[in-house]
Amino acid sequence: MPVAPAEPVIQAGQCWVYAQIKPKPVQSTLDVVIKDSVNRISVTPAELQNGLTQVVTREGTRTYRIEPPTYRQVSERVEVRPEVKRYTVVPAVYEEHEQTVTLEEARTVLDPCRTAGTRYARESGVMAFCAREVPAQTRTLKTQVLVAPESVREDIEPAVFETVTRWVVDKPAQAVEVLLEPELAQLRVEQLVRPVQASQVVIAEKTQRLQVTRFDGEARIVSRQAVCDADIDEGLVRRLQSVLAQRGFPPGRIDGLLGRRTLAALMQFQEHGGLAVGALTLESVAALGLD
Repeated sequence: MPVAPAEPVIQAGQCWVYAQIKPKPVQSTLDVVIKDSVNRISVTPAELQNGLTQVVTREGTRTYRIEPPTYRQVSERVEVRPEVKRYTVVPAVYEEHEQTVTLEEARTVLDPCRTAGTRYARESGVMAFCAREVPAQTRTLKTQVLVAPESVREDIEPAVFETVTRWVVDKPAQAVEVLLEPELAQLRVEQLVRPVQASQVVIAEKTQRLQVTRFDGEARIVSRQAVCDADIDEGLVRRLQSVLAQRGFPPGRIDGLLGRRTLAALMQFQEHGGLAVGALTLESVAALGLD
């Protein structure tokens, strides 16, 4: 069973209208043939003329004569052994050097001693220290420093060639065309100067292009929530007028007043869009992108 559409919930402060959704007009063009095309035919008779013509009593033909080839002697170098690359490894070269390495750096140490009269002041708690220089400890090493790294030397053995003499075709054998002329005889004849001719001219059909309108859908009455008068201010009307003008529905002067021309343009937009016609409804505001 079909399910009835849910009734809208009407709340305080809302404005609603009953409006008509009209069938949506669809514009198109129709070409109507008001006069069919017709073919006009005109005939020109054939024209003859006396004259002479040549008749072939023996046909000509083509035959061929064979010419033998000719040769010439040429010499060319033939590679009997290609170029060969050989590689020799050259060992690395080192130099011997001596390098002194410090194993322990020189330093100054303090040793307990008696000085500055501390030997006579044992009970004072003073301790004396004497500084002593400890020399550095070094070691000399023999090192080898790389002078030239190991490398590869390339030796090239050149290719070996031999000269060969041979006979080559200088001019190949060919067939020379020989033309045998035909034998002719003259006869008195009537010649067709111009054959019969029939020309046809197509007179195109005449058409008239008409602008026709068809309507999609059926007329119906619906309820729609509308913009209340208290919410229709000059700014909203100006935006409405601007968008209608951009969509191709001129509302007249953009003055912020919801007058007859603006309402007529709005109704034209609603009718073309399949919307409820006659009031500034919320669905029209959404369709115009004003929400």
